[in-house]
Amino acid sequence: MTSGPTTVRTAPTAGTPRPDAAGGAPVLRRDAARNRAKILAAARTAFDEDGVDVGVEVIAQRAGVGVGTLYRRFPTKELLIEAVVSEVLEAVLSAAESALEHESPADGFVEYLRAVGRLQFEHAGCLARLWSNSASDVRDRIEAAGRTLLARAQQAGAVRPDLVYEDVIVLFWSLRGVIEATSAVSPEAWLRHLDLLATSLAPGGPPLRHPPLTASQVREAKAAVALRDPLGHPRRGGA
Repeated sequence: MTSGPTTVRTAPTAGTPRPDAAGGAPVLRRDAARNRAKILAAARTAFDEDGVDVGVEVIAQRAGVGVGTLYRRFPTKELLIEAVVSEVLEAVLSAAESALEHESPADGFVEYLRAVGRLQFEHAGCLARLWSNSASDVRDRIEAAGRTLLARAQQAGAVRPDLVYEDVIVLFWSLRGVIEATSAVSPEAWLRHLDLLATSLAPGGPPLRHPPLTASQVREAKAAVALRDPLGHPRRGGA
């Protein structure tokens, strides 16, 4: 009796995704996942220090991997930038969700402003990409949480009633400018600027004389910044 063809099973090479036990999406082998984590950590540090125009060779060297390994995990530098920015956005979302759980709407709102200010300071090299126009579920959730935080603080009488969410976005842009202009000479200067901003948000002051940006104008402003600064590297003195 003739036996059928013999099936030869080959082990996946290092870095080759393997299917999970339930037959779902591929799962990275342990060594590949470890390399990916090292590359992301090195990219975060490099971008924070030098902006996103730093060379991939520098990132690979910091990660202790070859350039080929980096490109297997991230076929383009743009994908690597997006992965790092996504991590920062997740941290912003986490800060917003934590602030929503604060028992004091006023303190929760200020807590959120300070947390986002700190994240901007720690990841200054990614700031142009952080507040870009690119659509994502995380960005939508950040906006929804931010609008709720503002509304709660206003309902509690802690924030002036004529403030709108677009003003909060501009506040973060102004912090970016201060961070980029002063971080080399006074790393804590942005905290004083935030104190000034937080004080100006308190109710009881004279009405604001000029209208806020609309949501459409905010989108146009983000697009204009992206055109002037396509790589997203720091531009000293500008928001």
